[in-house]
Amino acid sequence: MTTVDRTGAVMDDADDLVPPKWRSLFNNADWLIHDIVVKSIYGFFVIALIAHALVFAWRGWLPPQQPL
Repeated sequence: MTTVDRTGAVMDDADDLVPPKWRSLFNNADWLIHDIVVKSIYGFFVIALIAHALVFAWRGWLPPQQPL
């Protein structure tokens, strides 16, 4: 089933989760998988950043600065 939005553009209900500019590349199933992958990568980077900050606070890996 197709619908028409306020601007007069025809919208396909099969891809209602996909933003309009990405509808030529993704369908709903692909978009949901893409969403899971992107959020997983963001989560990994947040966990890695926190882990690195905690390890650096525990035992910094940079040498101490020598006075001039």
